Amino acid sequence: MTMVHIATKAISRKAGQSAVASAAYRAGDVLDDAKYGKTHDYSKKSGVMSSDIVLPFSLKALGVSVDRETLWNTAEAAETRSDSRVAREWLINLPYELDEYDRHQLAINFAQKLCDDMDVIADVCIHRPVMKLPFDPNVPPSSKYLREGEENPDPRNFHAHILVTTRAPTVGPNKTLAFDPKLKTPFEWSNKKRKAHDLPSSMQEIKRIREMWVDTANKVLAEYHLPLMDARSYKDQGLDQQPTIKMGVEATAMERRGITTEKGNTNRAIKARNKLVAENHIKQEADNERRISALRKGLAWATEKNARLPGSIGGTKRRADFAKQLSRSSEPHITYCTEQNNRTAIRVDDTKRCVEDAKSGIAWAAKRCENLPKWINGTDERSQKAKYRVEHSKQWVTANTKRATDSESIAQDIHQGIAERAKAAPSPFDDAARRARAARLDRQQGQIDRDTRENRHKDERIFEYAERMKLHLAMRLIQRHHNSMAISWAQGETIEDAPDKFDKRQVAILSEFAKRLGIEDKDKALGFRDHLQQVGKRFDYTLVENNKSIIKLLRDPKAEREQYLALIKHFEDFRDDIDQKRATFNTSIIDKLGGSAGEVGRMTRDTMSSFSYIEELMDYINQDNYPAEAREVAKEHLADILDKTCQQFKLALRDVNSLPTTQRKTYSEALKATLETFTERYGKELSESQHKAIQSGLESYQHQVSRTNTPSRGFSP
Repeated sequence: MTMVHIATKAISRKAGQSAVASAAYRAGDVLDDAKYGKTHDYSKKSGVMSSDIVLPFSLKALGVSVDRETLWNTAEAAETRSDSRVAREWLINLPYELDEYDRHQLAINFAQKLCDDMDVIADVCIHRPVMKLPFDPNVPPSSKYLREGEENPDPRNFHAHILVTTRAPTVGPNKTLAFDPKLKTPFEWSNKKRKAHDLPSSMQEIKRIREMWVDTANKVLAEYHLPLMDARSYKDQGLDQQPTIKMGVEATAMERRGITTEKGNTNRAIKARNKLVAENHIKQEADNERRISALRKGLAWATEKNARLPGSIGGTKRRADFAKQLSRSSEPHITYCTEQNNRTAIRVDDTKRCVEDAKSGIAWAAKRCENLPKWINGTDERSQKAKYRVEHSKQWVTANTKRATDSESIAQDIHQGIAERAKAAPSPFDDAARRARAARLDRQQGQIDRDTRENRHKDERIFEYAERMKLHLAMRLIQRHHNSMAISWAQGETIEDAPDKFDKRQVAILSEFAKRLGIEDKDKALGFRDHLQQVGKRFDYTLVENNKSIIKLLRDPKAEREQYLALIKHFEDFRDDIDQKRATFNTSIIDKLGGSAGEVGRMTRDTMSSFSYIEELMDYINQDNYPAEAREVAKEHLADILDKTCQQFKLALRDVNSLPTTQRKTYSEALKATLETFTERYGKELSESQHKAIQSGLESYQHQVSRTNTPSRGFSP
């Protein structure tokens, strides 16, 4: 959040102050003071960026104009008391995030509102922090150098001094400016007089003007998507933060010189306490976010279960109907098995009869063989025939015996197999048989149901996992800017502290992906859950297959970052090498330029070495054999270097005239020659804002040169 600072104080004769002297000091101008017969010359004051006179619209409409010297001499002449308040100052802190033009416009717009609201004339002077050169023991004490142990002011301290009149302006003859000695502005009235006229107290009026300043500044900050101001106190904002105490000029100067003060110690203790409270608050928010996320997941899971319940009931009914159909279809099969058992019993009986016949034949053959020896003792012919018949009978008996044995073995096997199959079929009207068949069918159906449930549960788990993963990816995408997802750089969090969060580069990639798909972070027409479901449906198979790198980034930012850093390591090594070459070159030309010349000299040397640096970057970008990611980083670095160089031209040109005489000429000539070559080479590649920065630096340089030759009188139409 941008800091809010607005303060007011009176310029009073009682305190020995003069409106003309105050205006000359704040504008860095030369003004003649008619009342005291003095000339206030502050033309050498540094840090004054602009000074403007702002009139209320009522005077502008009449075509009235006035210069600074006439304005404040007229204001002084309108006051007759020795303790009069001759002017009032409003001091506002301007947002450093804005550029010089936007800060100037913001200060002028607020001053215009003050003029129209309070019916006064304003003198607006914008100051920048004046940075001194580093301490040098060999240089005599000077306002341009820091003292030993002293620190520079905050470089972000851009502020505006708005000096306003305490009386309402009137128009005299020939459209000349005048002030009514009896007409003080209501803001300068006492609280008693304000109450008598039904006006709020001075403190309430200051709060109102403070809110007016915050509203004016926030409109500009919102245009650039910058953090907004909040005029409320920490207590009104609900923050457990303790405000620091005002240091004052003396304590601040002592702290800058390295001398600790009681006020400084108090503020350091307050800041340490506030930091600890803020860290605890961040941790508590993270814990709350995790609990909310877990509750949302549980609610989503229960909702999905309830939504699937009607489908599960329908599936159970379908399985019951299938079991009934299976039972009906098994009845013809049972009838067929019964008929087969009856046929098997008949075949077994036939086999038994064959075996009995074989046994009878064997017994008859054995009996015939017993009478053969009697026939052998007869005549030779008969004996030969008998022998033949005996041998033939033996062979027949042996073969028949073998056949009988084989038949008996086969019969036993057949009988055993058929007996198993030929058991009497259970009667379909027997209760025990029916129960047995029903039990067998139940076992079969139970196995089928178990397999079906297992497969269905497996499919449901896979589907649920896929749906949860879709919602998880969608939530990480639409909440990529949230502190629980992205690294909080503003709060001091680093990649090492939160490796599983998105860094700035990854957030930018995801934002581009969401923009390409038309996915908004929020949908006012839908609640968070409905919007999350809607985005989750976008993560179908096609999107995941076509954007594998994005899915990997959403699931594991740390792994994606490590892979990216490994790819750009090549460019980082190259950059370190050319940075070292540039630093060596910058050091080598210090003596040629007449010395280091502090910050102005450093920026000038950087602009002089920018040509070779930019050329080497361009050569790197054009190397097709280098990693694509490394070349993309090189392109971004090149754009940053061009922008940084333009800003260095602007700042160096603005402050080069503040250098000592021995160095001013060499550095000025070097800057102008370098700028001419730079714009000739890269002018077509520069953006409008970069051209504007260079032009601003040139205008500041010309203004400083003209002020050195002929001091301005600060006239503003």
